[in-house]
Amino acid sequence: MAVLEFYMSSAGFGKDIWTISFDNITRIVQFTWLTEIFYMMVIGFTKMALLLLYYRVFPTQPFRKFVLASVVVCAAYIPTFALGIALHCMPISYTWTSWTGETTGHCSNLNAFAWAHAIINIVFDLWIILLPVPQLMQLALGRKKKIQIMLMFSVGLFITIVSVVRLTSLVQFANSTNATYDNVPTAYWSVLEAFVSIICTCLPAIRALLRRVLPSCFGSTQDPDSDSRTYRMTKSPMNSGNLSKSGGHSVTVEGRSDDSIELVQKSDRKDAGHDGW
Repeated sequence: MAVLEFYMSSAGFGKDIWTISFDNITRIVQFTWLTEIFYMMVIGFTKMALLLLYYRVFPTQPFRKFVLASVVVCAAYIPTFALGIALHCMPISYTWTSWTGETTGHCSNLNAFAWAHAIINIVFDLWIILLPVPQLMQLALGRKKKIQIMLMFSVGLFITIVSVVRLTSLVQFANSTNATYDNVPTAYWSVLEAFVSIICTCLPAIRALLRRVLPSCFGSTQDPDSDSRTYRMTKSPMNSGNLSKSGGHSVTVEGRSDDSIELVQKSDRKDAGHDGW
């Protein structure tokens, strides 16, 4: 998506259409069509990644049912909008040749489609941001850990804000007579939204990296307000999932990382019945 934007810029995207050669106009429109498809896929897959993170972190069954239902909706969301943008003109080549007035074909109302996607996207973003809030409110975390989690979720709110700003840029989208100039705001807000979405999905892994590089700031054992107890897995022929208290750092339990253990202490108490959690 980003590479195509650079090619579009070199071809004249951002300039008035009457200053660009015919071949470059066709190339810009064609690349715009491709970036729109990639945008739909990126936005959908980042939502899917966050939902799967929720499923891994929070083990309570009622919550997981909501997550799985959201995953199903997201699985339908991705191909619906990606194919919708890819096939909105018939034949497909009419998408980037219609501007010449020398070809025949038919296109659906792309502007209405883009607005529908933007509104659904904003609603879905808000749902994903608010979905884990009840679970997070039950966690017994220290002040530093709570601040870090709030900062992570504030990035999700920034994505929603970018989506709203992008929505305002759609006013002239697909209806402009100077598309190579008027559609630039839609393009850069779309790219920004996609990039920030990817950053947001990577934040938990980035925190794990920061814990190694800056353990004094991001290490769980350094938070004076947190519960200082950590846990390790004990091998038992009767129950390999028993947990016992030990000194040192926490390790993987049921396939979850130590960060995940810290997040699910309250949830596991209800679901797994471990004493001391």
